[in-house]
Amino acid sequence: MFTNTIKGKDKINILFIRPPYHLWPLLNKSDNVLAPLNLATLAGYIRAKVPNVTQKIIDCCNEEIGFKTLYKILEEEKPDIVGVGDMICYHLEGAKTLELAKKANPNCITIAGGPFFSHTVEYSLNNFPYIDFIVRYEGEETIRELIEYLREGKDVNQVQGIAYREDGKIVETPPRPLIEDLDSLPYPAYDLLNVNNYSSFGMFLRKAMPAQASRGCLFGCEYCTWSHTEGEHFLDEKGEFKFIPRIRYKSPERVAEEVGYLHEKWGVPFFFWCDGTWNFSTEWQDTFSDLILKKKYKIKSFAFTRADLLLEQEKAGVLNKMVKAGLVHCLFGPERATDEDLKKIGKKGISVDTFIECCHMLEKKYPQVFRQATFIAGLPDDKPEDFDRLFEYILKSRVDFAPVHAIMPYPGTPSFEKYKEYIEEWDFSKWDMFYPVIRTKYMTREEIASHIKRIQMGFVSSQKIKYLKGLLSPHTQRRRLHWWLAYSFAKLYTRDFVLSLLGKKKYEGYAGIQKLWKPKWYDS
Repeated sequence: MFTNTIKGKDKINILFIRPPYHLWPLLNKSDNVLAPLNLATLAGYIRAKVPNVTQKIIDCCNEEIGFKTLYKILEEEKPDIVGVGDMICYHLEGAKTLELAKKANPNCITIAGGPFFSHTVEYSLNNFPYIDFIVRYEGEETIRELIEYLREGKDVNQVQGIAYREDGKIVETPPRPLIEDLDSLPYPAYDLLNVNNYSSFGMFLRKAMPAQASRGCLFGCEYCTWSHTEGEHFLDEKGEFKFIPRIRYKSPERVAEEVGYLHEKWGVPFFFWCDGTWNFSTEWQDTFSDLILKKKYKIKSFAFTRADLLLEQEKAGVLNKMVKAGLVHCLFGPERATDEDLKKIGKKGISVDTFIECCHMLEKKYPQVFRQATFIAGLPDDKPEDFDRLFEYILKSRVDFAPVHAIMPYPGTPSFEKYKEYIEEWDFSKWDMFYPVIRTKYMTREEIASHIKRIQMGFVSSQKIKYLKGLLSPHTQRRRLHWWLAYSFAKLYTRDFVLSLLGKKKYEGYAGIQKLWKPKWYDS
């Protein structure tokens, strides 16, 4: 039973927590853990808008804090409010953190947010009794108003964008309108993070910090939880829940200021852009690149990019500026090998030939830019020959790195309802983008996983000479990434071999890449 323990309270203590996570097998701890920009953004907003509040961000992954130590921290801090916000594969860790918060202090108010909890209100509130409130989708103004209403003893039913229990029933308030002016947001509370401890010795993301120029994406791919979390949610005239894709930008001047703050104050040289489509606006990129070049910032950037827009920016003479301003790593989402398949997954306005053209252009004109692309396999209509076609397409693109992921029909996306009859794994903590959760009409999940492994191993083995050349590349980021790949694969195979010799597990080789690793400090 929820009890409002901050009613009339003058000073409020808030803890935002990233729980202990399992780690991606190809990455070391430093490269696995980017700063939690979502928590820093919320903390910055609350600090600017809510009086008499003390806040801390506890990043267990960065500080290697296990659940036992986290419980002790919760006992010592005695927070009034604890907040988490997690991806689907980490939602159990988020729920466990809120359970520990309640055990350490039964009067603590617990809040869950992020893409998973936002889209699974009934599931989350029915399965995790230690959650008091879910703040859905864009959280800044919602969590501010929720704190205000709780503090003043008002009826929280008037707070838009939340879900909670009342008298044994689940209450969902109407979705909150989006914040239109992103420039009005205060800076994220970077000072609450140990900035210098992130990616301090990484090869992939060396001393990198996340940044965000925009929210949302207009393309609305059916499988993308990103677009369906940051878009616009509303009730129509019939009171039915609706969604439309949206994109909103901070001004290039504001983003350049944030980059300057992190670069000059904290010495951050590398920026990981958390935008669904970072290069959506050619005009924005043109202005932003000019600002960075004018400041003479020596920075590097990783960004999620779209191939047709990069070609547009190349024709407009803007891509050259973008590269000079630091763009060294493009991650594309071509996903499938035929235009027909792109239509099936709702990827609109682009063809498979466009991606090939873009990659070849980058290889020829901008060899310093690392080309990474993700591909999706295991759709309901997939047959073994579709994997062969995908493999040929990947090789034709001449990308540097090409992870192939099993389709994950995330809750809240159209693909969830579309593919529901094919889902065989309902433990959401296993939805890690590696092992398939759905079967196809013609293949089992085991067969899908085997074909994905075959593509991945075939790609790596076919790139031996290219990778050897990459180790000696004159371009720093390209050279560093090839060393990272070599080191990561060697570590993975060695670890798997040693554990198999010790009888602790069966040797899996490359298949081991498809499982998250539990770090030694996870339970400590």
